[in-house]
Amino acid sequence: MSRKALAAALLATALAAVLPAIYWVSRNQLADQDLRSAVAMESSDIKYLLQNQFNGFELIARSVRGFIDGSENVTAQEFHVFIDSLNLQTIAPGLQGVGYVRWVAGNNAAARARQLLETKQGSDRYAIRPPGVRDAYAPIVFMEPRNGNEQSIGFDVFSVPQARISAEQASETGDLIATEKITLVQDGPQRSVAGFVLYLAVYTPDPEDSGGPEVLRGWVDLPFRLVDVLQPIAESLEPGLQLVFYEKDSTGAQLFSHGFPSGAADNAANPAAARYAKADYLAFAGRQWHFRIIPTEDYVERKHKSTHHWVASIGLLLSVLLGLSLFLLLTSRDRARALALEMTSSLRNTTADLNDTLDAIPDLLFEMDLDGRYLAIRTSNQANLNLPVDQVLNRTVWDVLPPKAAQVLHNAIKEAHVLGRSTGNRLETDVAGGPRCFELSVARKQRMVGMAPSFIVVSRDITERTRAERQVHQLAYFDVLTGLPNRRQFLAIAPHLIEDNTSRDGYGAVLMLDIDHLKMINDHWGHQCGDEVLKHVAARTSAALDPRHVVARFGGDELVIVLNHLGKDFAPAKQAAEKACQDILAQIADPVAFDAREYHASVSIGVALFDGDGRSMDEIISGADSAMYLAKNDGRNTYRFFDQELKNVMAERAALEQDMRTGLDTGEFYLVYQPQVDLHGQVIGAEALCRWQHPQKGLVSPAVFIDIAEKSGFIRQLGHWVLEQACKTLRGWRADARLSRLSLAVNVSAQQFHHPDFVPQTLALMASSAIDAERLELELTESIFAQDVEQIAEKMQTLKALGVCFSLDDFGTGYSSLNYLKRLPLDQLKIDQSFVRDVIADSFDASIVAAMISLGESLGLKVLAEGVETPEQLEFLRSRGCRLFQGYLFAKPLSEADFLASLRQGPAGAGAQA
Repeated sequence: MSRKALAAALLATALAAVLPAIYWVSRNQLADQDLRSAVAMESSDIKYLLQNQFNGFELIARSVRGFIDGSENVTAQEFHVFIDSLNLQTIAPGLQGVGYVRWVAGNNAAARARQLLETKQGSDRYAIRPPGVRDAYAPIVFMEPRNGNEQSIGFDVFSVPQARISAEQASETGDLIATEKITLVQDGPQRSVAGFVLYLAVYTPDPEDSGGPEVLRGWVDLPFRLVDVLQPIAESLEPGLQLVFYEKDSTGAQLFSHGFPSGAADNAANPAAARYAKADYLAFAGRQWHFRIIPTEDYVERKHKSTHHWVASIGLLLSVLLGLSLFLLLTSRDRARALALEMTSSLRNTTADLNDTLDAIPDLLFEMDLDGRYLAIRTSNQANLNLPVDQVLNRTVWDVLPPKAAQVLHNAIKEAHVLGRSTGNRLETDVAGGPRCFELSVARKQRMVGMAPSFIVVSRDITERTRAERQVHQLAYFDVLTGLPNRRQFLAIAPHLIEDNTSRDGYGAVLMLDIDHLKMINDHWGHQCGDEVLKHVAARTSAALDPRHVVARFGGDELVIVLNHLGKDFAPAKQAAEKACQDILAQIADPVAFDAREYHASVSIGVALFDGDGRSMDEIISGADSAMYLAKNDGRNTYRFFDQELKNVMAERAALEQDMRTGLDTGEFYLVYQPQVDLHGQVIGAEALCRWQHPQKGLVSPAVFIDIAEKSGFIRQLGHWVLEQACKTLRGWRADARLSRLSLAVNVSAQQFHHPDFVPQTLALMASSAIDAERLELELTESIFAQDVEQIAEKMQTLKALGVCFSLDDFGTGYSSLNYLKRLPLDQLKIDQSFVRDVIADSFDASIVAAMISLGESLGLKVLAEGVETPEQLEFLRSRGCRLFQGYLFAKPLSEADFLASLRQGPAGAGAQA
């Protein structure tokens, strides 16, 4: 019996082994492909996780830039509160900190950078590091959180070549740019860790040219160590896989590695495993982040066993078991029964262990078919389900989820059916407690041939992360103060608004709205009051308009509005735009209450209609901006349209601007000299005035070409030419004993004075002309002092130390403040002719002029009255103590030859009779 049983068992074993052998041969050719697919899938996951991490970094950077855009004077405390509200650990884990770098260049850059740092931090405990004189500085003025980052405050990032190159690239492109590998200043030389810094440039509109390009203000600074970013991601790899990040490509130096034995660099020495490696890269922040996933030899062997090897082995084992079972069955039924019980117990233990593992996973797990039907559900928290489990099973996504969420999940299943996996899709649905957001990961299950496909869906609750991301997006693309879209958001959506209006063959309009006298409110009542006015204007403007129109904050005191779908005909469209302007002005007219006071705000509005005529948004905004300035010139608190007449004026101004640039090179400009006299009519100096003899238009009024020069930025070049000619004139007078005692006054514009090269260029002109600096007098208008008084004082002191004199021109017509009269090294006040003109007929002007003369004397300043035209005016000024005069009563502006001839005739005009 035993021999027959053994023979039967061997025959059964041989027959049963045929099928596993055939299967092993067919699957052996696909084993490598399955292994490479597994490694590639892990590579895709690493890339996806890293992209999410970097996206969080970019959101943080853009939100910080949006925050800084919304305020001119951010303090360290305000920056701390803002960064603290961003919840960095949720949005951007791995960041070492979030900082802000200010750019300082030009004259006295070192002192200005030091002063800026002290002002921002509110103390002098921080210094610019490393010390030394450089052409420009980029100190870190803020860095949060302070813990672990305090040593970075004051560090000049321009002292690190890699950082400077990346920051300059960020300012040129406007994009987020990463440095090459550096050592973070937080680590120092004692810790060799691969660090990187992300830079995003922050700009501010040019205060002298609202229609021109933005001016670099600084950079958002995001330092991070690569290991802090990659280590949590690498830990998600399947055991047996190794991860390497390289500095450039897979042949470059290693920046990070994971999964290698201690002391090992990579697994290239094992060709059997390396041939399954997967190299890839992620493009982000101006560079490529190269990485490589390498399976270990054990991983390769395990995967091979886990595919056709283990199937074939099990098949052979089952064949042997079949033969053995047959033998045992024939020999001992009791032994077979005992073996079956043991195998059943082992299976139960394995199943129980698997169930425990699945129950420990906090995410929702579903098995679904291709139609989106729920086949199985596994969750440790049924609160994340919108229906009980028994009401979900065997129903489709269309029965269980809202239509939009159902479509997202169904699309993910179809994608996984084609590609094997789908990741990154998000859906929102209501569950117990309110709306929740879930991130989906769908994988296609391996199946036997002929079986219907099924899919494993992992649904992770990311509600808190999504809420934080939305908060950061709000901060990045919406103005913090007003809640309106900010400048960058508006410029992104504006072209679509134009296209939408054009596609309907209709008119739209762009309104540029500027708050009148906001700077004065900030200066006199504080920025909190100015912020209240700005919020008031924004809220009232939005309330005055239909919701289909778009309102955004365009700059410091400017709003921009797009009026949509105003009609297909010009006249009704213009009327609708006029009505919108009138409604806005009426709404804003209501007073603003702040700190127990009431403030009355007003705005000036420029309107540019568009109808698909081919103009770009920049051109349309420029037209509205020009119309807005026309409204300001016409008295403010009104609106003006950019029409054909204004377009012609702008065209004429553009032509004059071009002619002006050409004329400076061809000698069309020249200087005239108006004498300045003392009490006795003796000429003590002159004011150099610029004139333009146009070849076709004749003599162009200075009121015309100076205004064009200032608004186009050409005033800097023209002003430099005037100063150069004045120095040449003084050099020519030096040889004459009488002329050498005369001073020569030159007007300097605000743009020219604030330019970083003004002081070096002036010093160079004085040196090349070899003039007596005490004979040169620079006349500054009050508009110059609307900016940083400390920086202005430094420039003036530099020139004052060489003997240059300073006169305050048109005193009383602009930004008058006793504060700057006391702080600035002035020598003289010039009373504007608008006050002198009516001193005889207007007692108010007479009182003002008398007060100005008295103020100048009390401050130890000389006082010169300009625009003196009658003997009565002269007598009044003399009686009030004025000792210097200029005007047509003595002489009109003269050519140099006529000016010199008048000197030989003796005392000038009425002064000779004193």
